[in-house]
Amino acid sequence: MLEKIEVKPKGNDSKCVIRSKRKSGLIPVNLYGPGVGKNCSYYIDELVLNRAVKSGKKVHPITTDSGDFNVVFKEIQRHPVSWKLTHVDLLSLAPGVKVVIKVPVKYHGVPFGVKNMGGVFIINAREIEIEALPEHIPDAIEIDISPLKIKDNIHASDIERENIRVVSPPGMLLSRVGITRAAVSAGEADAEQNEEGNEESTENAESAESQEEKPQE
Repeated sequence: MLEKIEVKPKGNDSKCVIRSKRKSGLIPVNLYGPGVGKNCSYYIDELVLNRAVKSGKKVHPITTDSGDFNVVFKEIQRHPVSWKLTHVDLLSLAPGVKVVIKVPVKYHGVPFGVKNMGGVFIINAREIEIEALPEHIPDAIEIDISPLKIKDNIHASDIERENIRVVSPPGMLLSRVGITRAAVSAGEADAEQNEEGNEESTENAESAESQEEKPQE
């Protein structure tokens, strides 16, 4: 059961008052979307808001003076140094109305190319933008990376899930298995060893042919 988030009216507070409220642990938020009518400004307790953000859930119930809503965090702003929450935009959800939202990408497993080929797994993106009905919004897109070999990669176009549409550009690179210097060195050593082996085989063959060609006394 998700915790219902309670909000407090914000009114027309000045910037000075908003700063003071932040210091006291209240974060300003804007609520907009279906059913809201017009943009509404509120405060939410910082501890409650942090708990909701860290939960990993995409849809959250909130209660306001104008009714209850299910919302998603459309935009989260943080302080560039302290990384504390400074402002959040909440988008209300309505049954039957699709919404475009970013969701996390979670990678599972160890790539074959890392485990057996000396490669390294590189993450290029940790979230992807999708369009879906409220009831179909996933908390995350799960990807099994176990089959990936060296130079294999995953693009946004590779993500196919029922009831959602990927909005991010098809060519957006999500992750890949790169090759390390150690793997390159090992490959070069193997190639040199094979080449030496081939040369030795050739020399042995030539020597054998030479012995066969000598006239017997």
